Amino acid sequence: MKKYIIAPSVLSANFWDLKTELTQLKELKVEWIHYDVMDFDFVPNLTFGPKILKDIISNIDLKIDIHFMIKNKQPKLIDFLMPFIECKPAMMTMHFEALNDLEIKEFVKICKDNKIKASLAINPDKTVEEIKDYLSILDNVLVMSVFPGFGGQKFESNALTNISCLKKIINEKKLSLTIEVDGGINSQTAELVKKAGVDMIVAGSYLFGQKDIQERLEILKKDDN
Repeated sequence: MKKYIIAPSVLSANFWDLKTELTQLKELKVEWIHYDVMDFDFVPNLTFGPKILKDIISNIDLKIDIHFMIKNKQPKLIDFLMPFIECKPAMMTMHFEALNDLEIKEFVKICKDNKIKASLAINPDKTVEEIKDYLSILDNVLVMSVFPGFGGQKFESNALTNISCLKKIINEKKLSLTIEVDGGINSQTAELVKKAGVDMIVAGSYLFGQKDIQERLEILKKDDN
């Protein structure tokens, strides 16, 4: 039976009661959380910086999956990333649309040097073909099933094609690469992405604030394939 990684998205949490919600996730055996960083430039929203993340990791033991939806304004990418690296995330993701070729390779090297999993994200209107040259150096690909910027959006079915295509390439080339999906996840879409070949599922409003969160987590984890 396949074990899926579930990473609840902090974007959908109640920040008035964040400690309680994260503690509940920990008690329910959740190991990862997804942390969205938006800059009101690459996407039309502004979210969290390293300070909130530092407070989280200082008080609760969870693996951190950082998803950067930003345009780097620093002369050196490492200058932007370092405050987040100091929080010791397990994985960091940047959008390949936001970086040029040299920056992508620099990002991957920074991750490797700091023992962090390196991940690239692709939007629903992009194809795996556009990032195929980087797959051999990545640890993960984040397939967006919504356009980044806001939680609670409707699932974009193009993501299933990208997941299936990635899975085929991984199997053919025997790559050590995981597939993550983010956006519009519920009980129905979770089944679709699992059948397509995903390994890691990000879920926000489907989990946070729900009275039956334990049952919902079990639905996401369940392997019916």
